[in-house]
Amino acid sequence: MTGRGAEYGLRGSLRKALTLAPPNGLLYRDAHYFTATVEVDVAAMAPWLPSGVRAVSPGRADVFTAWFPDCTYGSVYHEAGIFVHIKTIGGRTGIHCPWMIVDDDVALILGRELLGYPKKLGEIEWTLGDSHLSATAARRGTDLVAMSGRLGDVIDDAPPILGRPHRNVTGILGAALPRIIGFTPGEHPIQTRAVHLDEFRVVGTERDPIDRLGLGAVVDARLHRVNLSAGVPPIPLRPLTPLFSLTRLRPRVL
Repeated sequence: MTGRGAEYGLRGSLRKALTLAPPNGLLYRDAHYFTATVEVDVAAMAPWLPSGVRAVSPGRADVFTAWFPDCTYGSVYHEAGIFVHIKTIGGRTGIHCPWMIVDDDVALILGRELLGYPKKLGEIEWTLGDSHLSATAARRGTDLVAMSGRLGDVIDDAPPILGRPHRNVTGILGAALPRIIGFTPGEHPIQTRAVHLDEFRVVGTERDPIDRLGLGAVVDARLHRVNLSAGVPPIPLRPLTPLFSLTRLRPRVL
């Protein structure tokens, strides 16, 4: 194949794939995560987790909004979601994502199809000033997450925001059985600062019932700036029954 069409052939497609996920390079540069770690009612959260996935005790989750100014596929976009802290092998704390919205279609497709983040399209406003930041994540006319605060001191020993073992679910639609996958992104911290919250609000709707996940009081809040690499590719761990798909249309699909 010659001419302009060559870039869409096998070699051109492989080259493009390597630019999207360079084996030894960064996927994201200077990703910003504005996160509030909250208490979790473990009993209330349990029905929303896949079979065999257990929340840590005492329960915790990161409710976050994020801004990604530089990634390998060229999108500049925002994201909001919930990372539930879960138990993984060896006593490590992992995360499971039961809900996430983004404002970019490429990020939605890649994150949902490859990594099992249950991404849906939404509208996210994200503002960072010299001393203050604020974010609002909305979908279908309702503000679902609203958070704002004042930047505090640098935290030298902050916990990771993304670089934990993940247990997500792929294949929730179609004839194939849904399955739990495991992977751990590479997180390379740039800086983490404390945030003194002025506002933190989570609102649920019929399609996005995140108010029913057992999220409670804020433990602390932070602004993470990190570079991200791919780490080990996702590994299928075990299948789930079709009941998972039928009972998780909200908040994962609708």
